[in-house]
Amino acid sequence: MARSRKPVNPAAENALDRMKMEVATELGISNQVSNQGWSTMTSADCGRVGGHMVRRMIEQYESGTAGTTGTTNTTSASTMTSKYDIK
Repeated sequence: MARSRKPVNPAAENALDRMKMEVATELGISNQVSNQGWSTMTSADCGRVGGHMVRRMIEQYESGTAGTTGTTNTTSASTMTSKYDIK
C-alpha cells in the first residue's frame, strides 16, 4: 500500500512547524534557518531539533496539555529516562 503524503490534520502540521521554529530559536539556529532554509542545515542540527520536539511532545502528553504548543516545564526532562536506567 502506498504511503500518502497528505497530512491527516493540516492544523497539526502548522503547529509542528511553529514548534520546530521555537526549538530552533532555543538552540540558537533560527537565524541560519530563516536566512538559508532547512535544506542547508546539517543532519546533526536537524536531529537535535527533532529530538527536542519529541521530548517536548512527550512532556506535554505526560502533563496532560497535549493540545498546547507553549513552553513546558523542563525540570522533569532528566527524570524521564532515569526510571529506565540500569544502575
